[in-house]
Amino acid sequence: MPSAELLTLNETLRMQLAQTPPDLSWAEQRAGYETLGDLFPAAEGVAAEPLSLGGVPAVRFSGAGADATRAVLYFHGGGYCTGAIVTHHAITSRIALEAGCPVVALDYRLAPESPFPAPVEDAVAAYRAMLDGGLAPERIVFAGDSAGGGLTVAAMLAVREAGLPLPAAGVPISPWVDLTGELGWGEADAAVDPMVRHDDLHRMTEAYMAGGDPRHPHAAPVFGDLAGLPPLLIQVGTAEILLADAQILAERARAAGVAVTLEVEEDAPHVWHHFVPTIPEAVSAIARIGAFVRSHTF
Repeated sequence: MPSAELLTLNETLRMQLAQTPPDLSWAEQRAGYETLGDLFPAAEGVAAEPLSLGGVPAVRFSGAGADATRAVLYFHGGGYCTGAIVTHHAITSRIALEAGCPVVALDYRLAPESPFPAPVEDAVAAYRAMLDGGLAPERIVFAGDSAGGGLTVAAMLAVREAGLPLPAAGVPISPWVDLTGELGWGEADAAVDPMVRHDDLHRMTEAYMAGGDPRHPHAAPVFGDLAGLPPLLIQVGTAEILLADAQILAERARAAGVAVTLEVEEDAPHVWHHFVPTIPEAVSAIARIGAFVRSHTF
């Protein structure tokens, strides 16, 4: 049964969405999103170290006693057009604590200034740099939310295509893996989602693809060959129109022989993890991510 805190959050998000104009500029959307970093900061006791991986800016979050021989490479959400490392401090810092290893949050390039395949290129470059730096692929996990959840899987396909070894596992959170909307979210009931609108996704697809094919597997990995990918932990809520994306990803990955754990949280909105530690379901979801990372990197 959903917590009272989660249900209250949904009502608050619905009111905020109703008051948000649908035609805000990307700059306005980015600025608004980044205020989340002030409301939900990094966990206490977690160090944040700026670095560059393959020329891509990043921040490494580490708790006390972190195992530096393991790591999570994290891709933030925001529809490939918004979002930043700062918007995800609460999530990445707490995954670092729960997983007992550093979480490297990547500041990949955003559309429309840098459309597809820029984020994928940045993800591959960062991963290559981690491998060149001495980390073993079986000690690295890819993770991300929303567009970053899609990038988690898309980057695996691109990594494989580049001839690099795949990471140990992946954690797509509320993943956006179908940019066309033809497989589910386009027909989903908008009333269920207090955060994401269909028009938002269509607008982001247009900006990100810049005339390119929205079915390209590196953009919409649900259309790709998923055979041979490492185990996936997929988390999604019922109060989001991207529930269908997560379910179809799980279905197609399983059909391709991938080990998949699909966790569906009742009444949870899109990337409810943002609201840790105030939402009990966010605390428990991140704890399960940490356990999953540990189990696949030791």
